[in-house]
Amino acid sequence: MRIYYFFFIISSFSAFSQKKDILIIDGNKYEGAIIEYFNKDFNYGNSGYILFDNGISQDTIIISSEDNYKIKLRRFNSFFDFKKNSWNELEFGFDFQSGLSSKLLFSKGIFNDKILNPGFGIGIFKIDQINFIPFYFSLNKEIFPINIEKKKNSKFRTFIYQNIGYSIGRDFGDQDYISTDGGFYLNLGIGFKKSTYRNKHIALKIGYLIQRYKSVSNMFWDNMGFPILNDPSSSNNNIIRRNGSFRGLSFTFSLIF
Repeated sequence: MRIYYFFFIISSFSAFSQKKDILIIDGNKYEGAIIEYFNKDFNYGNSGYILFDNGISQDTIIISSEDNYKIKLRRFNSFFDFKKNSWNELEFGFDFQSGLSSKLLFSKGIFNDKILNPGFGIGIFKIDQINFIPFYFSLNKEIFPINIEKKKNSKFRTFIYQNIGYSIGRDFGDQDYISTDGGFYLNLGIGFKKSTYRNKHIALKIGYLIQRYKSVSNMFWDNMGFPILNDPSSSNNNIIRRNGSFRGLSFTFSLIF
């Protein structure tokens, strides 16, 4: 067996607000995270090992000397669970209602699985030329894997979620409506998340959206193609009043930190 004479240095430094470990073996430098190490006595021939996440490959390197040490370099695939008490989520996605529309949401809450990790959020999205600003209460619950050991070693987790609240609905000066108003807001569905190397979670959510609304508009247009907005109190028969719900699929990509 080939003989290696080696030394190693383990240290920590800060990068992007996250600590990394450095492992140096025979002048070769590896950056990643020390997951686990064992060494009874480095000077008197007892074998040891280091489990090291280099974030690139999954290898086992055996380094032998007269003392026969072992060092393992292995990609660490376990799911990262937050150690703090609170969570933040930034979402960007699309709703499929009367057409394709984008949305942006932000929510903040606490980690407490017994009460479904509650939080509060705010966002903005646009449907049928009405701009909605939802204020909502958020709940989520991991449903798979169920087994605790499988949960620790899984690369992905599946969860269900629910956002419920009230939205303000405004035209914001686009003059597509005489008046608009929002109402009850509900978005619920299923999601899939993965932990990243920088100790954050990325997730894909697929849900169903219900948004109540009211609007007053008319169908008159002038020769230049601009709407002629009439007073809704007038006797004009072309005034259209709507009181209903937008319903459809919702897709969002989120960063949880």
